[in-house]
Amino acid sequence: ITLTNIHYNYPHSTKTALKNLSLTIPIKSTVGIIGPTGSGKTTIVDIILGLLEAQKGTLQVDQKIITKENSKAWQHCIGYVPQQIYLSDDTVAANIAFGIEPNNIDYKMVEKVAKIANLNQFIIEELPEQYLTKIGERGVRLSGGQRQRIGIARALYINPKVLVFDEATSALDNQTEKDVMDAINNLS
Repeated sequence: ITLTNIHYNYPHSTKTALKNLSLTIPIKSTVGIIGPTGSGKTTIVDIILGLLEAQKGTLQVDQKIITKENSKAWQHCIGYVPQQIYLSDDTVAANIAFGIEPNNIDYKMVEKVAKIANLNQFIIEELPEQYLTKIGERGVRLSGGQRQRIGIARALYINPKVLVFDEATSALDNQTEKDVMDAINNLS
């Protein structure tokens, strides 16, 4: 993933969000974007995700420039784990395979990604109907770490080429953050 001479200004803002930013993210690497509030971290991620289009500069993936015409294809290659995971009042499996019709859910894939996300043991040992257990509105029956791991499993379910985490552990306690980071490290 290569960003070259990226410039971005938000509409109705006098402050430039990104100016002449160039960045290369090698394949099979892990990169963290850090900096103070307002430094452009989210803007960079939104450009990489194809949610924002730079006014100047290019986003390239495998030497192919991402444009309005091909951004949807690029987005289908991305697994995204937001800071706040949306969970529906449905089963664990349906929340991992989010958006997939119930009769089209690949339960082997659901279990595979739950194992990677360090969630399978909890599901098997503690949930009364295992993957078919309803988790309540917004996952009310789950801890913050369990919700976050469902988000990781969801991102993995589509077998993405790129994973993007947006402060995926910032709201978690130390032990839960360690568990989630172990799950993230399992991805490699």
